[in-house]
Amino acid sequence: MFMPRKCILFLFILILPFLLSACSHVVYPRGPIPVGMDKVGRIDTNQEISLINKVAESKLTLAAVQGYDKFLVDYKHWTDLIVDQLKTELAKRGVQVKPQGDHTFNISTTNIRYFWGAWAVRCIVNVRVERSDGAWSKEYEGNNAGHQINRATDGAVHKVVAEIIGDYGFTKALQE
Repeated sequence: MFMPRKCILFLFILILPFLLSACSHVVYPRGPIPVGMDKVGRIDTNQEISLINKVAESKLTLAAVQGYDKFLVDYKHWTDLIVDQLKTELAKRGVQVKPQGDHTFNISTTNIRYFWGAWAVRCIVNVRVERSDGAWSKEYEGNNAGHQINRATDGAVHKVVAEIIGDYGFTKALQE
């Protein structure tokens, strides 16, 4: 059976929006949310430290799929943003952060996940911090929900940075 051209054109126009509706989004933290000095106060250390991004390459990785939408993340870019925020927060608390310090801390984002609920999006980010001499290491998790994916992302990064600088093990590793 032969279909008339008008019928084929009509079906194509009808199906076209569905073909174009599959979108990919690159998600990253929009900017730092400062950690209040009342939450994490001054850190006393005489050591100069340096923070290094240990994620080797920059590539887009699938973090989540919601319907036809795909959400991609770049672990190296996320780690760069976390390292920059850690440098700012540590300097604000009296820690000397230099490119070549007495202690070097390797930082890497190990996992980023998104979950959709009825009313919110949840972002969970895992960050590994380790002293380069192998004397100390720990994995941290930032977990936040928001009405938009960007709010969930920004909050998760804020929480992981606050957890790192507020951790007794981390501050002890800074001082040794």
